[in-house]
Amino acid sequence: MNNTMLSDRIEKFILEMLDKETNDQVMLKRKDVADLLECAPSQVTYVINTRFSSDDRFVVESRRGSGGYIKISLRSGSLPQTSKQESQGERAGKSRPARPGENPNSIEAIENDLDGYYRMLVDYDIISSQEYRLICAMTRTMLEYCPESHRREAAKTMIHRIEWALKGD
Repeated sequence: MNNTMLSDRIEKFILEMLDKETNDQVMLKRKDVADLLECAPSQVTYVINTRFSSDDRFVVESRRGSGGYIKISLRSGSLPQTSKQESQGERAGKSRPARPGENPNSIEAIENDLDGYYRMLVDYDIISSQEYRLICAMTRTMLEYCPESHRREAAKTMIHRIEWALKGD
């Protein structure tokens, strides 16, 4: 596997699909994308929830179940970023920007970022509510003992390890 973060690869894949579509929308099945990119379906959902949010330039619709889908559309007036822009790093590796006055490495900021992912795991019945509470408690403990300058990297590592455990490899 190359050095590119899995989340970045998933985002790039979806953006490239959008770029190829003439109607500025793409229909995906989480499992198909996950199989193609060799990751867990929950990782695809995480990327969609964090990088294709409705407060950004996208509209995301989904239907759960065996016939389910995820439809990602560009808001009117938005254009997908090209591969050239992607390679220039304009979007790669970026998550939600910190709110004004918020320290992006604060425990609260990182917990807020991770909580959306953890809740998504509960919403898709990947983990139970009890497991959610356990992961949140472990995350808080890890962040309290982790030096502030290493918290973001520790959070990324935690997500990768959760994905690894959920995937069963």
